[in-house]
Amino acid sequence: MKKSVLVVGGAGYVGSHTAKQLTKNGFTPVVLDRDIKTKPWATQYGPAFECNLPRDIDFLKEIVHRYNIDSCIHFAAHTQVGESVRDPSKYYKNNVIMTVQLLDKLREIGVNKFVFSSSAAVYGVPANGIAEDDATDLQPINPYGRSKLMVENILKDYYVAYGLSSISLRYFNAAGADNDSEIGELRENESHIIPLAIEAAFQSKEFQLFGTDFDTPDGTCIRDYVHVTDLAVAHVLALQKVSGNVICEQYNLGSSTGTSNQQLLDTIKKYIGEFKIAKMPKRAGDPPILIANTDRAKSELGWKTEHSTIDNIVCTAVKWYNNINKKDLN
Repeated sequence: MKKSVLVVGGAGYVGSHTAKQLTKNGFTPVVLDRDIKTKPWATQYGPAFECNLPRDIDFLKEIVHRYNIDSCIHFAAHTQVGESVRDPSKYYKNNVIMTVQLLDKLREIGVNKFVFSSSAAVYGVPANGIAEDDATDLQPINPYGRSKLMVENILKDYYVAYGLSSISLRYFNAAGADNDSEIGELRENESHIIPLAIEAAFQSKEFQLFGTDFDTPDGTCIRDYVHVTDLAVAHVLALQKVSGNVICEQYNLGSSTGTSNQQLLDTIKKYIGEFKIAKMPKRAGDPPILIANTDRAKSELGWKTEHSTIDNIVCTAVKWYNNINKKDLN
């Protein structure tokens, strides 16, 4: 029998890619998500259930017992930085309080292995632009980043008090799409630069580029983009590690390569052609450079990036856009 894993938020972008990788590696992902009706891919890798936490939290006991589950990967969270500044209550209630309720219910029903979807936002603005995952002076600069760091600290306390085994995975810029174009990045309110730029290029819209006067070679900020398939593989490796050890660790997941916004847009132009770009003032709090040091993920998880060149990220994202917009393009 395949080992079943509870995947909370498994119909989302990274969650659905991870569900596919779990299936490839002999696991059965059991997906819980607030919205599976509008996401046809949610049910293609394993059982999927519409579940709104914390309202439906008692439903967890039935699912865990039905599928003999002893581990959980937790993706469900609000993720927009700007919104977190405007409405911090929403982020602390959902990202922190709901996660505590989830953890307590899982402990109650015997699930004590946990992989947490964290974020590079826990770092704030590293002095030299390089985020070190063994740093102890983390200073997130917005409620979203603080909510993720709060959960990481809660997991440390739960490890000491209850023996909960956990790994927190700090994503940098998740990007790209499944190589088979079965799943990809699709949100009702998109905020990520790659899908926004691709849509602008295809629909002849003006794309807003925030900041052209950073202290970088071309004046645009430099970020670390990691392909979503590489992220998904890391979750499988993290699950295997927490299943064999009682630990509490945090790892960066990035390509360890910086790509400027201008380089990114130039790569998109290579695949789609020229499009209008409006140069906008830089946003408050945007660091000029943010790149991951991933040495520990490589040495301790055995993780490596195989899909995360910026060319492949853009290529798969464009292919996915074409796939989901065939009617519009014909």
